Amino acid sequence: MPAEPRSVPETFAFACATCGNTWRTAFRVMFFTDPLDPFGLTTQEYVDEAGRAVRSPLSEAVCPRCGGRRVRVHDGDAR
Repeated sequence: MPAEPRSVPETFAFACATCGNTWRTAFRVMFFTDPLDPFGLTTQEYVDEAGRAVRSPLSEAVCPRCGGRRVRVHDGDAR
């Protein structure tokens, strides 16, 4: 029986290039190890708050204020 994937919460801060809004969004990072893989490589997948798998947090980011998709990862404090 394969082991359950490990899950780690991770919060990302984003900034909208259109309106300047900043915000934080939580994702879960799921780590999977294939027991049949001879190299024991681990893959990861991001899951949003609704439990849907996403390619990456940045590719799925949409500004909650203006709906803009010109979003970047923000290093400062998001409000």
